[in-house]
Amino acid sequence: MYFLNTELKAVAFHHYPSSVMERIFLMEYSQDDNIQNIENQLLELFKESGIKSYKDNKIVFECELNGHKIFYGFYDWVFSIGFSCQTR
Repeated sequence: MYFLNTELKAVAFHHYPSSVMERIFLMEYSQDDNIQNIENQLLELFKESGIKSYKDNKIVFECELNGHKIFYGFYDWVFSIGFSCQTR
């Protein structure tokens, strides 16, 4: 099981069809993979922060950690982490 840093702060939710840019991590995952646990933790973090978010096939969670922006993306069964986001 994977866990997010507890100091991570929710900043913004970027809806369909957003994608992570300047990627530092990228991996394919399956429906029953533990990566979905990360998505669920992000959904809970954003809910607790009062930022509306939801599951979809091309979404990005914009977060901040120690003054640095981090973007977590879920795009057609690909999970990525990066430093910016492209929205359309």
